[in-house]
Amino acid sequence: MKDHETVDVLGIPVARLDLAGVLARVRQVIRSPDRARLRLAYVNAHSCNLFFEDPAYRQALAQADLIYLDGNGPRLAAWLAGDRLPRRMTGADWIHDLCALAEREGFRLYFLGAHPGVAEEAAVRLRRSYPGLQILGARDGFFPPEDEPGLLDELRRARPDILLLAMSSPRQETWMARLGPELDIPVIWAAGGMLEYASGRLRRAPLWMRRVGLEWLGRWWIEPRRLTRRYVVGIPLFLARAVTHAFARRLRPRSTA
Repeated sequence: MKDHETVDVLGIPVARLDLAGVLARVRQVIRSPDRARLRLAYVNAHSCNLFFEDPAYRQALAQADLIYLDGNGPRLAAWLAGDRLPRRMTGADWIHDLCALAEREGFRLYFLGAHPGVAEEAAVRLRRSYPGLQILGARDGFFPPEDEPGLLDELRRARPDILLLAMSSPRQETWMARLGPELDIPVIWAAGGMLEYASGRLRRAPLWMRRVGLEWLGRWWIEPRRLTRRYVVGIPLFLARAVTHAFARRLRPRSTA
């Protein structure tokens, strides 16, 4: 269901949609009479690097119906190549807009991912803010392979409108590509660390850092052990790839058709 305009970011077709546009697609799919399906993934500098380095992730991302902008890195890469993307939309922000939509429309959610207890805590906090919100289930993403058939049966019985996967990349995307076709769920959304923020376990960077595009630096300060290699190695590697891609795009002969 790829009927939106995209921008080529290092070979990844990123939707030129803002949050309102993404949520409109979600609503359209759930309300569709022909049982349409929407599989959402996101892109940031780290996922762009994964796209180059992990063939399984690259194949899984190609199966997503909509890839939206999660980080400022791809937005910079698009600008270098002479294109444009809307402002990024990270899970810590869009979860509240999504919950407001779900409460208003009566959409049912299911949370899957993060460490034990996190999904349940996120559900409690979000229900407190949105009393009419229907969350049909919440469980962590650290389950052994032998538990997978039971989980799929539980999801089939629950029949949510939206399944939020918070398993981090590349696992959430490969899981969605592998098992999404077996689930009669209109919207499956790869959500990254969204549940950690929604539960209150992980704090965000200060507002001023978010406003000037430095949330990544604040995240590094908060989680140095997990993010040091990703940023120290990953950011220069991403920038080199972005510049190379931009030169190739700008030197490509323009079509005269």
